Amino acid sequence: MATAWDDPRDCVRLAVMAEERGIESIWFGEHSHLPVGEDHAFVRQMPEFYRRIPDPYVVLAAIAARTRVIRLGTGIALPGQGDPLHLAKTVASLDVLCGGRFEWGVGYGWNETELRDHGIDPRYRMSRFGEVLAAVRGLWTHDRFTFGGKHIQFAECWSYPKPVQAPGPPILLGCRATARAFEQLVDHCDGWLPSIEQALDTADVSIAKLRSRFAEAGRDPASLQLTFMDSRGFWLDVDTDTYKTKRRVKRATVERVRDLGADRLIVGMPLFTVDTIEPMLDAVAELIPAAA
Repeated sequence: MATAWDDPRDCVRLAVMAEERGIESIWFGEHSHLPVGEDHAFVRQMPEFYRRIPDPYVVLAAIAARTRVIRLGTGIALPGQGDPLHLAKTVASLDVLCGGRFEWGVGYGWNETELRDHGIDPRYRMSRFGEVLAAVRGLWTHDRFTFGGKHIQFAECWSYPKPVQAPGPPILLGCRATARAFEQLVDHCDGWLPSIEQALDTADVSIAKLRSRFAEAGRDPASLQLTFMDSRGFWLDVDTDTYKTKRRVKRATVERVRDLGADRLIVGMPLFTVDTIEPMLDAVAELIPAAA
């Protein structure tokens, strides 16, 4: 998981090099903008790159055209801020373009000013989020579909293309292990995308709860997908040596995630430039044997 400093085209170059190194997937986050007037928990330590995040769907579409096997994901996207009619078409089109390699990592959004700028009351971010996902799922899986919710309404319509992956790309919810978030995960998603900093210590208990809830909902507990995310690795703007010695996830953590039965660990890669892409990627690729 990485983000470019200035030029989105560097993200494409990064993906090609990642595929050459046998890295399984590449992920980019989403923020439509960074409000200048900030009042949130991270304001004093917000990295510069948060002002420069490119559109992940556009970047991943460009990567799809230049790669063959590496999976492409959003880490994380904010569908609750979007229009489900546009999102269903955008994500399905991307899944077609990449031949079914897309993973939709999603979350609620934590920046209340950003939410308000989209006309969303932060108090209802979770309920709107659930309706957006339900509407997108319906548009993917029905020839004609209508939706009438509290936050989302649209008349019966056709929406094409449909995704290559049926019933759609895997939807992985990045959330804390709370009752309400897990309820939405079971209702709308295919897997859990927790931060290792927030979730690893109690992951055994949380995963058992999720599998139990899958069973209660009539879903196969074994179908629960697990992707852990190292958000600490990309948070600070550091050089390659500092990353390898102080910020990169430890091999023991990779092994712990593997033993939990996770499908993958997304390794955070800090700010890169054209000159630092290769050594940064080499530092990530060194962890692959620990995951085997």
